[in-house]
Amino acid sequence: MRNKRAQLRLPVLAAALGTAALVAVAPAAAKGHHGKQHHHGAKPVYVSLKGSANKSGHSCKQAKYSSIQDAIEAAPLKGTVVVCKGTYPGGVNLDRRVILAGKPGATIDASGDAYGIGVSASYATVAGFTVKNANLADEIDDGIVTAGFGPDGPVAANHVRIIKNVVTGNLGSGIDLNSTSRSLAVGNKANGNGVGINVGDDLGKPSTHNKIGFNVANKNFGGCGIALADHTGAGVTHNIVAFNVANDNGLSTPTAPDASAGSGLILASPMPNGIVTGNTILLNKFSGNGHAGVVVHAHAPGADFSGNVIAKNLIGTNNVRTDENDTQTTGIYLGSFSPQTITVTGNQIHDDSYGIFVSGPVTVTGKHNKFHHVTQKIGTFPTF
Repeated sequence: MRNKRAQLRLPVLAAALGTAALVAVAPAAAKGHHGKQHHHGAKPVYVSLKGSANKSGHSCKQAKYSSIQDAIEAAPLKGTVVVCKGTYPGGVNLDRRVILAGKPGATIDASGDAYGIGVSASYATVAGFTVKNANLADEIDDGIVTAGFGPDGPVAANHVRIIKNVVTGNLGSGIDLNSTSRSLAVGNKANGNGVGINVGDDLGKPSTHNKIGFNVANKNFGGCGIALADHTGAGVTHNIVAFNVANDNGLSTPTAPDASAGSGLILASPMPNGIVTGNTILLNKFSGNGHAGVVVHAHAPGADFSGNVIAKNLIGTNNVRTDENDTQTTGIYLGSFSPQTITVTGNQIHDDSYGIFVSGPVTVTGKHNKFHHVTQKIGTFPTF
């Protein structure tokens, strides 16, 4: 029944992700200032490098603001801040419910900052930016994160939309859906970061019912293309990861036997009794990653990885840096200290030594996986 439900909701998922992307990416305010587009709503607030208070504020040439933060604070709730072409400093706090929309060429350089854009207002949107170089040592170092860090500590937001941004060169995650619920990351390019897209619970609140779709997360040097990881015990649950591409991640790491790499997508927890449950990994493409295309790492006793479904993904040669007890190229790797049952169904795996490798007491359920140029469909090792 679970597999049938996954198949039935596929058209609904595609429609939902596509509609959300169109709504969030193309607010009329980001396109221009031609009359009737804004007749029924508040006028957008414009930011440009040459913005000045004595200008009319009706366009990029007449922007009143040169600071993104000042424009956010001045915009009406549910309004739009349009950021014009140019390079702006990082550490932006999206602390009000507005659409923050970048025009082509709008870039945030977060060099020396903990993040490029931190979203602490629920229902806010970030669309159309290039965000790069978050690199403040011992901080989160994210391009875009669903939390803002103020004098009273971090504040997480829910229902955040992160749409069609380019995030690169960030030492942490390009996009970090952290301790957030019902948020959306769609159509982004997260290449060349520590981790491409992270879904975590580091602020002590769960990350649940989020959608991550139609993103590209390639060549992220420090770890995985996409990571769903419980680090606090709050849980990472019921997220949908669909229609993404995550290739060549985790390769700036040692080769075997000292390998420590990243996967295309990982479900993981180092926590005793960690919770990574009910997540759906559907119709993604993974190839060339340091670990397997899809990986489960349940490192500690009592971890609960129940209800996760890995379905209909296209998986090429992976695990080129090897994994625990697995020194061969592998499509899907399932490792756990404690007993788990993982559904793996309808995937196409090609050009690997192992199609699926199981390390530890993991039971694999599911049917209709297809293997092409795979030496051994399933490999096993008794412990993890």
